[in-house]
Amino acid sequence: MKKRIFAAMLAFSVLGSLTVFGEEAKQPLLISAQQETGESDAMTLESQYMTMSGKIESIEKGNNGYLISVTNEDIGVKFTAEETAFIVNSKDGSFMTFDQLQKDMDITGIILKNGPMTLSLPPMTKAVGFVVGTENFVTTGYFDEEWTSQDAQPMLQLNVSEETKIVDSKGSKQVFTADDVKEQDCMVVYGATTRSIPAQTTPVFVMILEKVEFAEEPTVEPVEETLVPQEEAVTVEELPETKVETQEPEQKPVELVPLREFAEKKGFTVTWTANDKPVLLQKDDVTIEITLGKAEYKKGNEQLKSEKTAELKNSKIYVGSDVME
Repeated sequence: MKKRIFAAMLAFSVLGSLTVFGEEAKQPLLISAQQETGESDAMTLESQYMTMSGKIESIEKGNNGYLISVTNEDIGVKFTAEETAFIVNSKDGSFMTFDQLQKDMDITGIILKNGPMTLSLPPMTKAVGFVVGTENFVTTGYFDEEWTSQDAQPMLQLNVSEETKIVDSKGSKQVFTADDVKEQDCMVVYGATTRSIPAQTTPVFVMILEKVEFAEEPTVEPVEETLVPQEEAVTVEELPETKVETQEPEQKPVELVPLREFAEKKGFTVTWTANDKPVLLQKDDVTIEITLGKAEYKKGNEQLKSEKTAELKNSKIYVGSDVME
């Protein structure tokens, strides 16, 4: 129960941050940052966090935080962030403020792999913090008892020294040591590395990231089969013979239609899930799952295929009209 409550609070917090800056953030979520960068499915000891980088194009202050538009070699990204989000200087691990950020600065956002991301162009997602500059490298990873992270890029082993600054994302005042980094999800700012596997480095800055608990998958209770008492059972011979005339319905040609508009006209609600989940359409007891770039979709427990492939055009998702027939 506690996990479900925490997950609900987390989702509400993320949604609030995304909707502060207008209608654009209200578009359905479909893809994850993991999928966009080609990362594999999560391992047991994989970091819950990842990074996205680029140059600052603009900074806007909203009611409850900031919107930072970033350009990169891909389509760019828009980060939303609360006013309490951390900003670290890559050069020396010192903290910065939003007022110090400027256009064309290099910036790396620290985001949840399973956090929501809109289908707008560019996509929008929430960052828990940032690293500014390129004087040193930045990565996230889960570090084991040997200070080694299998999922950091590159695979990394930390040689924590007395000069290494260690903090946590909660802003705790306690003094952390190298042992506090073990078996933790961390963001690391580091310089030169060895050519070994894993690469070894003495980090400039280590931040222990907060663990996030997500809601457990709901369990489905088995339904007991109800048997008709023998004396009330009706045999086939007792049923009256009826003739049913059937008429083949006229087949309409399948065309691409805008997902949200078409779904809402049909009485469906369009919602998003985690980044690695498809778009959900819900109406009464009917749930449809659609994935961008695929003709296959799921309706309830059925795996079906549309005559059209779901695609993104002009910042809108289009699907075959046969999906919701």
